[in-house]
Amino acid sequence: MRGWKEMERVKAPWELASCEKDTPVLLALSGGADSRFLLHVLAQFAKRDGFLLFLAHVNHGIRGEAALCDRDFCISLAREYGLEIFVRDVDVPRLAKERGKSIEEAARELRYEFFAELMQAHHIPLLVTAHNADDNAETVLFRMARGSGLLGLCGIAPVRSFSGGMLVRPMLGVTKREIVAFCEQNALRYVTDETNCDAAYARNRVRAEVLPVLESLFEGATERIGEMSASLREDEELLSSMADRFLREHEKDGALPIVPLLSEARALQGRILSRWLTNTAGISPERVHLEAILRLCKAGEAHSELTLPRATVVAIEKGMLCVKRARGSLPCSYELPFREGEQMLPDGSMSVFVKKNDKNLKVHNLSTAPYIFLKKNFDIMKDRMYWRPRRDGDRILMGGMHREVRRLYREAGLSMDVRARLPLLCDEEGIVWIPYVGARDGAEERDLSHGGIFVSFRKIKPL
Repeated sequence: MRGWKEMERVKAPWELASCEKDTPVLLALSGGADSRFLLHVLAQFAKRDGFLLFLAHVNHGIRGEAALCDRDFCISLAREYGLEIFVRDVDVPRLAKERGKSIEEAARELRYEFFAELMQAHHIPLLVTAHNADDNAETVLFRMARGSGLLGLCGIAPVRSFSGGMLVRPMLGVTKREIVAFCEQNALRYVTDETNCDAAYARNRVRAEVLPVLESLFEGATERIGEMSASLREDEELLSSMADRFLREHEKDGALPIVPLLSEARALQGRILSRWLTNTAGISPERVHLEAILRLCKAGEAHSELTLPRATVVAIEKGMLCVKRARGSLPCSYELPFREGEQMLPDGSMSVFVKKNDKNLKVHNLSTAPYIFLKKNFDIMKDRMYWRPRRDGDRILMGGMHREVRRLYREAGLSMDVRARLPLLCDEEGIVWIPYVGARDGAEERDLSHGGIFVSFRKIKPL
């Protein structure tokens, strides 16, 4: 087989994610040259290392018959390799309009929602996508042009957490040119998505016009950009760890002391504030927001406030910087039926997944997501169970006592925004389960060999 050097630059997903060799993998397969190349490589890794490989394909409903041909091609590839494939047809144009998103944004959201659902339902901890060195260079250039900071210039992360598992990109060190050459040399058929050449998309223009010019001026520019982003990622990790250490040492009940914050170097101040706001309010502030908060801190006026996106208010109280919600900003009340499968909560920020099980499940793959096994005698159809947000005065029977949910949230260290938006699982007797906190006495199944009802919760977007 030709092209061994390209294959050698692709790491096994389990290796990148620091997992066991037999950790199952879900590959996002479009049928294009990139995912076709990666399928071929991963299939060999799977035989060598003994992990299960699954495929997932999404037909976005944008390209008509051409997209249907791509779907059939992916199904035939799965058959050729003897692998299981999951396929979903979606109407991206319609859903983009409903969600108020661009076609590109909606397509990405729907893809990853599907992948997350599969990972949860089939207990697959690793999702693999076929991003390559060119994709990384395009991302860096695109972010640079939009004024990104250091984190944006780090490019596409090789590994990040996703849906209770990990999202892995093992071929960021291989260029598009090398991938196409490998496919041609080894007679690997693939399909071409004509929308990738549509100049209406800004990223496509970077790919078609900017990168080729850079390569003509500086041979190997794509690889050099990749090396730069990898180097910057090391710097970002160090600075982020320093910001985290500051938060561990100084944050108290979700508030930050202003004097120690202002004594830090300017490069750390912004990181500290950014990570603090992400943790406590679930927002990703822009530079203009961070500058405004620092001006507020330097002025130091007691009870002064600053309103940020998503109805978040930053205020100075007793020398501390704290976060609170603007009045009237909490989500409306709802009651969502408790049923099998995955359901999105009304505000679209999170979903719940329910499945009846009669066998012992390997729940270690979901260690980063809150989950519970309810006792088997809970009847999903007969017991009136439902999801709702917290209400004033809510209590749950835990440890033989009726405990206030408000106090349990505080003990768990949950931010005010998360507390307001977390769903509670209830029945006619009251609260059954609180994600991140615990279950009502007698509701949780401890002996998994008895089977039960598996319930998990995950965030779709930051809170």
